[in-house]
Amino acid sequence: MGKEKNSSEKMLNNEGGVARQRLYVTEFRGVFTNFKKESGMKRALIFIGLALLLISHVYGLNFSPSVMKLSAPGTIVYDFKGTDLKIPVTVNGAPASVMLLIYTKDQGSSVQKVKNGYLGWHYVNMIDTCLYAAQPMQFGLGANTLTWNGKNADGNAVPAGTYTYYLWAYDNVSLRIPMSRQVEMYAWAKHTIVTHDQDGKPLAKPIVYESYENNSRTDETIHNNKKWIVGSDPDDQGLIETCATSEWNDIGGVAFLPGNYKYFFKCSENNKSMKVIRKWDWVPNGVGVLQTDWGEDGEFKYSETMPTGWDSGPGLLIQDQWMLTINGDESGAGTESEVIYVDVDQGSEIKRLDLSPWYINLEDAKAGGQSNAGPNGWQTRNGKVMTNAFCSCMNLMFDIYYEDEGEAILWANGNGDYTGDHNFEADSAKPWVCNDYNVGPYKYNIAMDANMFSCFPSFDMGAVSFGLYAPDGTGLSYHAFAGEAAVYKSGMEVIDYGSPYDGLYTSNHSGGDNIYELQTGWFFIAHDTIGGIITNQVSVDENVPAGFSVAQNSPNPFNPSTTIAFSIPAADNVTVEVFNMAGQKVDTVVHEFMAAGTHSVTWDASGLSAGAYFYTVKSGKFSKTAKMMLVK
Repeated sequence: MGKEKNSSEKMLNNEGGVARQRLYVTEFRGVFTNFKKESGMKRALIFIGLALLLISHVYGLNFSPSVMKLSAPGTIVYDFKGTDLKIPVTVNGAPASVMLLIYTKDQGSSVQKVKNGYLGWHYVNMIDTCLYAAQPMQFGLGANTLTWNGKNADGNAVPAGTYTYYLWAYDNVSLRIPMSRQVEMYAWAKHTIVTHDQDGKPLAKPIVYESYENNSRTDETIHNNKKWIVGSDPDDQGLIETCATSEWNDIGGVAFLPGNYKYFFKCSENNKSMKVIRKWDWVPNGVGVLQTDWGEDGEFKYSETMPTGWDSGPGLLIQDQWMLTINGDESGAGTESEVIYVDVDQGSEIKRLDLSPWYINLEDAKAGGQSNAGPNGWQTRNGKVMTNAFCSCMNLMFDIYYEDEGEAILWANGNGDYTGDHNFEADSAKPWVCNDYNVGPYKYNIAMDANMFSCFPSFDMGAVSFGLYAPDGTGLSYHAFAGEAAVYKSGMEVIDYGSPYDGLYTSNHSGGDNIYELQTGWFFIAHDTIGGIITNQVSVDENVPAGFSVAQNSPNPFNPSTTIAFSIPAADNVTVEVFNMAGQKVDTVVHEFMAAGTHSVTWDASGLSAGAYFYTVKSGKFSKTAKMMLVK
C-alpha cells in the first residue's frame, strides 16, 4: 500500500510550498497597509515586530523539540516482605505514559532455551527475563510516584535479592511535531540514522540517510540517496544533500565503512534474482563513485529466493568488520531465511546464520498461514540484532558475536503473547496458524532504544500507533500517540543516545484530510527509558567484589600483548579463549582451576594479523565476551 502515491505526494507538497509563498506575500501586503496608518515610534516598533514574525514564517524555524527526561534512584533498597515499594519518578520535558518492569539481574546464564507464552511461542535464551510488567501510568511534569507490591506477573512474591528495574515512557498527550518534511517515513523508504562520527564520538546532531525502494528490476536505475541533518528547518528543501547510485531494486539504506564514512555500501536486487552489494564513495550532491577494487569487480553477489515483485529488505548492517545481509523471503513462499556475514574490507563471505527454524514453517504454510516470511526489517544495538517481518508474527533478537549457532537466538516471539501477532483469536478457525497475510498488524520496520526495548508501527489495528517489546521479547501490547486514527502507519525510528533530539519518530496521517500531504515527513514524539537496581538490605557495592566480572583488556588497542583481568565468585574451572572476527578460536590463554577472587592473564598476539579479536572468560555458569583491538 502506498507505493503508487509517491508522485502524488511530491506534487501536493510542491503545490503546498507555492501556496505558502502566496500566503506570505498576502500577509506582507496587509502588514504594509496597516503600517501606513500608524505614526512615529509606535509605527516603527509595529513594523519591526511584524517583519520579524514574517521572517520566521518565510525562513522557518529549526527543529528543537522538548526532550523527555525521566529520573529515579539508581539503587533502591527494598525488604521484599510484602510491603508496597514507592519509587519516586521525576518527569521533565513532556507528560508521560510510564511503564515499570522488573527483571532478573545477572541471571542470564541460567536461562537455557526456555519456551513459554501461548503454545510455547515465546522463547528466551541466555538473557535476563521479565518478572513483572505494570500497566502504563499517566504522569505529569514534575514529581510522581510508582508503586510495586513485590510480586511477579503471576501474583507470587518475588524472593529477596537484587533485580533490575526499567522505566519506559512516551508522550501520549502532545501532538506530533515535524522533524523534517524532506525525508519520508514510508513503508518502503529505508533509513540509516548516524549518531556517532567515524571515530566513535557522539554527534551534536544526528544524521538521517534515506534510500527509496524501487521495484524496477529489468534495468539499473538512478537512486538518489538523501542526507538530512536532524535539527534543521523541517520545511527547507534546500538543506537536503543527495548522492546518486546506480542500482536495481533498492534493498536497504546506506551502511558506512567503519572508521571512514567517506565510503558506504548499498544492496540491490538485479533482474536475475541476485542480490548485489556495492561499495561507493559519497559525493555530496553528485554521483557516487563505484569502488571496483572491493569484492569481485566491485560487487559481492549471492542468489536469493524472493519472487519477482516483492521488496527484499532489510538491507545491510555493519558491526566492526562484519557486514550482515539477508537471504530471505517476505512473500510467504520462501524456503530459506539466513543471515550472511561478509568481510567488510574484502567483500568476501565469512559464514551464515540459519534463521529458517524461526521464519520458515512449511507445515504452517500448508495449513493456510504465512509464517514463511522474513525477516524484512532489522536494527542493531550493543552487538545484538532485532529482526521483524511485516506480514509474519515472528520477531527475534540474535547475538552478532555468537560462538555456537545454537546459542545465537536470545529471544523469539511468534504469536506468544498477543503483541505483533496476526490472526490470533480464540474463536479463529485456525488458531494454530501463526498469521494471515490479510490481517494486521503490518510491522513495516522495527526500532530499538538504548535499553533494548523495540517498537514497530502497527498498521491495520485501528486507532493504535505501535506495538512494543521488552528487552527479552515480552509483549507490552499496543499504544497510541495523541490524535491517532485508524489510518496508515508507515514506520517508526528511535534516536536515543543523550542528544537534544532523543525521541520516537514516526509518520503522521491523522492530522487532517489530505493523507498524501501528511504522509511526507518524520514527526517527533518525546520518549525516554532508564534503568536501576532494586535490592534487599545488603549493599550492592558490597556484593560486587565477590561477583563475576571481566574487565576491559589493557592496554587496548595493543601490540603485541595485553592483560585480561577478571573476578570469580567461587573456586572453579576457568577458561579464557580468544576468537577472530569469523568466530574461529585462535588461542586458549588459560584453562585451569582457580581460587575465588581477582586474577589476570597476559595474551601475546605475536604472529597474528592486526584487527579486532574477542576474548571470552568462562567460570562455572558465568561467561562474558569482550572485544579488543590488535594494531601493528
